[in-house]
Amino acid sequence: MKHRREVLAFLGSLLFFLSGCSLFTSTEAVIEVSQMRGIVPLTISYDGSASEGPDGISTYRWSFGSGADIYGISGSYTFNHAGQYEIQLTIRATDGSVDTDTIGIEVEPAFWVADENLDEIYKLDSSGNVVMTLDSPATQPRELALTERGGDWSLYVVCMGNGFQRLVEIDAESGVTLAEYAAPAQDPGGLAFAPNSPQRLWHVDRLSRKVYEINPTDGVILNAFGATYFQSSPHLIDSPFLQTPGGIAWREGAHGPGSLWVLEVETELLYELEIVPAINIFSSTQLELQPNPISLSSDLFPISGIDWYKGFLWVVERDRGQITQIEPATGLPTGFVLRELPGAAVTGLAIQK
Repeated sequence: MKHRREVLAFLGSLLFFLSGCSLFTSTEAVIEVSQMRGIVPLTISYDGSASEGPDGISTYRWSFGSGADIYGISGSYTFNHAGQYEIQLTIRATDGSVDTDTIGIEVEPAFWVADENLDEIYKLDSSGNVVMTLDSPATQPRELALTERGGDWSLYVVCMGNGFQRLVEIDAESGVTLAEYAAPAQDPGGLAFAPNSPQRLWHVDRLSRKVYEINPTDGVILNAFGATYFQSSPHLIDSPFLQTPGGIAWREGAHGPGSLWVLEVETELLYELEIVPAINIFSSTQLELQPNPISLSSDLFPISGIDWYKGFLWVVERDRGQITQIEPATGLPTGFVLRELPGAAVTGLAIQK
């Protein structure tokens, strides 16, 4: 009889424990994502259903480092720019207890180049692997520039077109043509997009030896700056500029619309042109040439594309078929290289960042 009472007591205790186990369940937020690393634009799926809380969870709040919160158990999110991001999930259980989980996401830049012989455009990851190939909207693609509006990326392409130079905007995911304009002059030497207000496309041409300011929404040429425009600059004493232009890139500045960097192939110097916006409707944009151009190593030439990213200059070494990172203070390679680029006549460079 005593043994029977002990068994009944044990079973009663076990039943009580099982029926009341929810009282001892801790609140724990758990993040699950489809991937933690990728190139821009990076879309991930996120899920918080593995989270636990006493008698259930009443609220799931997500933060993606963009300043806006999203509520719900799961969903998808797109990171439109390269960088290090932190995803944070905060849950509130029905008993009022709260817990938070955090993970890091790395979004890498993408590198765009073209091949003017094959009439193709390539998107590369930071290891130089081809992740997308698009047909060029016209023959002989020479220069590229990227822009992002409302989460959608588009790619501007200047094509020589066998003498019929075209400036074409295409969707960066599908390659569908969004707009097409006649481009200035006949021998594209570089293309850059300046996203700061007022947004502009900047194009340098080898034949006319001019830098063109273009309205990106309609392709209208707003200004043209030739060699004579800069002749009065005290920074050009006995030094040619725009005689053999070989590239142009935009770089963000501490204030204002930033600056343009134009490569002079003859002297192997990279010049900075500060963009001075118009002060009223009766004036126009001005370019002020800055002192101390960057002297690039002769080993890098011929260069067929330039761009800026993370404080470094990046150049396409056409003969070597590679993209090389340059320390601007010295003009020398840092050792970081994207080798074995696709195609045989690689030209243009636009870094999606």
